[in-house]
Amino acid sequence: MDENEVPFDASPAIDARRISKRYPRVWALSAVDLRVECGEVIALLGPNGSGKSTLLRIVAGAARPTAGHVRISGESAGSEASRQRIGFLSHQMCLYDELTAQENLRFAATMYGLDSADDVATGALAAVGLSGVVDSQVRTFSSGMRKRLALARATLHDPEIVLLDEPYGALDIEGIEWVDRFVGGLSAAGKTAIIATHEAGRALALSGRAVALRDGRVVYDGPAASFEASTAAGTGGLESAGR
Repeated sequence: MDENEVPFDASPAIDARRISKRYPRVWALSAVDLRVECGEVIALLGPNGSGKSTLLRIVAGAARPTAGHVRISGESAGSEASRQRIGFLSHQMCLYDELTAQENLRFAATMYGLDSADDVATGALAAVGLSGVVDSQVRTFSSGMRKRLALARATLHDPEIVLLDEPYGALDIEGIEWVDRFVGGLSAAGKTAIIATHEAGRALALSGRAVALRDGRVVYDGPAASFEASTAAGTGGLESAGR
């Protein structure tokens, strides 16, 4: 361990310290700290380009920080042990259009090393209301159906931590309400979740805590119920989010 590195406590679900990420012409994140306790549901807010997606990708182990360290329940982010603990819904969704819903989830179950991949896939499709389209190719799915399938894929391995990047994007009101119920179910099951979204009002209603980013820095970290009255809610484009 570097002599300047502070020892990590294994107890929090997520312990991110001094996270910075530089792209060729810009710092996407600058010295961000984020500690998330087990069972917390957090609304991650901010305008486009604030660093929300970059932070989630680093926590998920899908990207490496330029500086800083992340531990997932005491394990290094990106390690096999940490990946098993995390379910990550990227805004790209990572579905195979030419495969059926069943084939997409069966492949994911195999990648996670789950036994009885077909049974796991069938159960997951039933849980998200897609039992009637198990043998349909994903290219025929609506935006709402694709979102449900992507959420099933992200949570197929029953992760302790679920990271959702713009889960409400491109959905009609029925789909948005379904995502609300899905997130509510995660909370009821004691899962740790981070919801990165522009739908601030919906995320705040589902969360106990809000974290807001602007220009790659944390500008608010506190109770969700107090966010809209904070100065952060009226700056950097946050004032229009979810309203």
